[in-house]
Amino acid sequence: MSKPLLRDVHAKAYGKKGLLNNALIQSEVMSFFSDKARAVSRFEKMEPWQRRCMNLLYHSGSRGLTYNELRLTVPVSKNKELRSFLLEMCREFLLWRSQASGTAVYLGFADFAHCFEIEPQESVDASKTFTEYGCLLDWHVCLVLSLAKRGELRINTNGTLHRRSYQICTAAFVTASKISAKAAENELSLIFSFLTQKGWLEQENSLLYPSEKAYEFLKTSAFRLHQYVLTWWVEERFRNDSAHCRQMLKCITDARGVSDAAYMFWVMDPSYRILESNRHLAWEYLPRPLRELWLLGLVKFQFQSGKVSAVMLSDAGREWTTTSVFPQYEGQVSMLPNFDLVVSASTSPQLLFTVACLARVKNDETFLCFNFDKDTYLAGLKSGIPESEMEQVFGWIKPPENVLSTFREWNSSFYGAKVRTVRLLKIDDLKILTELSRFSQFTECTEEYIPGYGFVLVPEKEHLAFEILESFGYCPFVDRSAKIRDKAPTDEWRKDFTIAWPEAGSPDYELKNEVDEATLQSALKSTKYSDVYQKLDTSDLVYVLRYAKTTGVYLAAKVRDPAKRAEKEREIMFSVHALHLAKAPLNVDIQEKDCEGVAPLQLSFIQEIKVLRKEA
Repeated sequence: MSKPLLRDVHAKAYGKKGLLNNALIQSEVMSFFSDKARAVSRFEKMEPWQRRCMNLLYHSGSRGLTYNELRLTVPVSKNKELRSFLLEMCREFLLWRSQASGTAVYLGFADFAHCFEIEPQESVDASKTFTEYGCLLDWHVCLVLSLAKRGELRINTNGTLHRRSYQICTAAFVTASKISAKAAENELSLIFSFLTQKGWLEQENSLLYPSEKAYEFLKTSAFRLHQYVLTWWVEERFRNDSAHCRQMLKCITDARGVSDAAYMFWVMDPSYRILESNRHLAWEYLPRPLRELWLLGLVKFQFQSGKVSAVMLSDAGREWTTTSVFPQYEGQVSMLPNFDLVVSASTSPQLLFTVACLARVKNDETFLCFNFDKDTYLAGLKSGIPESEMEQVFGWIKPPENVLSTFREWNSSFYGAKVRTVRLLKIDDLKILTELSRFSQFTECTEEYIPGYGFVLVPEKEHLAFEILESFGYCPFVDRSAKIRDKAPTDEWRKDFTIAWPEAGSPDYELKNEVDEATLQSALKSTKYSDVYQKLDTSDLVYVLRYAKTTGVYLAAKVRDPAKRAEKEREIMFSVHALHLAKAPLNVDIQEKDCEGVAPLQLSFIQEIKVLRKEA
């Protein structure tokens, strides 16, 4: 802060005191404005909507909130006062704002971090059952990878998942689909965002396949899969600020009403107006980070009539907030004589992935039931599972004798006689050939020793074999034509998964009121955003509906079905929840004033429309 501004701030706190040195001015200003008692006293005198703004701003951490986001949380009639209130709080140094790309972002000070806590507004019956997702996300990651390995996942030319592949995945997420069809779509978006950003999927023509990076992780670090996904999620949603994430989760250690919890996590997804009058919220009206926390197993939901009524931290969430480590659960495996395999979803992801390639899963619950038959088993082997891995699977599942003998019979029909391309290494010098056959480090790079001729090399270890050969004076030429695969496209998934995060800017010390509200209102009245009824063409009507959805203002419209000549025109007041403009007929999801449900409204029904400046 410049010296003149610093002196002005000092004078505001203490009055004019004549000439003082800069160090004393700074010390006195800091002691006055950082006083927590002053902040709490000021907070207690605020109106309820002002307290809510302060709660949300201090809960948003390093993200901050913009004016347009904050006005989705206040009554429409208070929108004019909101900008003045925010500016006043900045001048009182209870908030600070930064300017970036022409947008002002408001943030709280660390000094007052616990002065503006969000108090519970609803009572919750914690004795009722809470539902949690557990480790099903791990299983679904393995399932998606197995579908890719079997060649069942295709992508379109624009990088999106093919419609049939999309349906296969979402249909498999049965537990999420029971909550909402949108829940399965959210989980699919979460999983594919993770797999593509981490390079676990590769593209060959229009097909997706697991990458070597994915195979390597499942072989060496499969037990860390959930922790790995969770760490990536915190990086994406909280910009790697795990302390902020844990702080928010601690607020729901005890059961909280869904509206309270939704407001807490709304600060990370401030793109819509929360339905305050509802004590129960459908999945679609929860902030996306809160939905994903349930999918990740950190929180549990209490459901009532298909809607969420309360939210609470799960046992796994409690341990993660304390230790930053997701707990490890012991896996349970039981192979039955009827070729059914019962496996807990918390068992090793490496086993889940391999079994998903070989068998058909019959359910989607904490304990998964797989059924083996010859067709699916052989199809899994054809996808490229090495014989050594199959022996490892047998050691895990310990099949009964009748099942094991059948498995070995199926294996022999596939591994017993096979046609494949191999790399033969011929050594003309029999002395060196004998030495190499006794050299253990070299034989580890080979599949078979051919006496008097050479070796069959392991494709993955060819480079190691050639390094050893160089020490024997050989420099073989290799004309290798390996499969070339591209990384799976990430842009479309990132576009769907990403939530807006304001750009960081430098602190604004001068705090000038740069917006003339009177000019703004008069300008609005001369446009399509007027508060008088207007008949608009389709493009302008879409702009008004998008404006209402973004800002949360109410609209009034005169509607009538043009196909029904006898129908009378009626007037409705509503808020906008979603627009469906991809294909005809164009429609919008609205919630009428004093009505709880959301209903569709075709754009062609709107005869005239206006923007309501005050709450209807």
